Amino acid sequence: MSKKKWKIEKLRYSKHLLKIANIILLNRFDNLLYYVDEYFKTKDIEPLHDVRIALRRVRYNMELFLVCYEKKLFMRLYNKIEKLQDLSGSVRDLDVFLENINSLKNDNVAVSEELEYKIKEKRNILQEEFEKELKRFIKSRTLKSFYKIIS
Repeated sequence: MSKKKWKIEKLRYSKHLLKIANIILLNRFDNLLYYVDEYFKTKDIEPLHDVRIALRRVRYNMELFLVCYEKKLFMRLYNKIEKLQDLSGSVRDLDVFLENINSLKNDNVAVSEELEYKIKEKRNILQEEFEKELKRFIKSRTLKSFYKIIS
C-alpha cells in the first residue's frame, strides 16, 4: 500500500484548524514576499539564501494544511513554491561550489579558469531563470487568489 506523500491521516478539517492555518500561512507568505523584495534590491548571495529558507518554510507549512483548502488551487500554488525552491537550491548549490573553489585557490590548488567560468555562466543562467519565475510567481493570480483566502 502506498502512502500519500505528506497526508496526515488523523488530521481533519475544522474551522479552528482553518483559522490557525490562515494565520500561519499568511505569516509565512508575508515573510517570503519580504525576503523576495530584499533579494531584488541587491541580488546578493545572502538574500537569495533567505528567500530559499522562506520558500522552504512556506512549502513545509503548506503540507500540514492541505486538508483546509480547495485542492486544485492549493496544489497549483504548492507546485509553484516547489519549483522556486528547486531553482533557488540549484543557484545556491553553485554559490557553495564557487566558495569551495575559492577556498582551494586560497590553499594554492590549481583550479581551471575555464571550469570556474563555466560554473559562473551556469549559475547566471539559473539565477535568471529563478528571477523570471519568482517575478511571475509574485504577480500570479494563483498567489493573489490564495492571499484572499488566508487574509
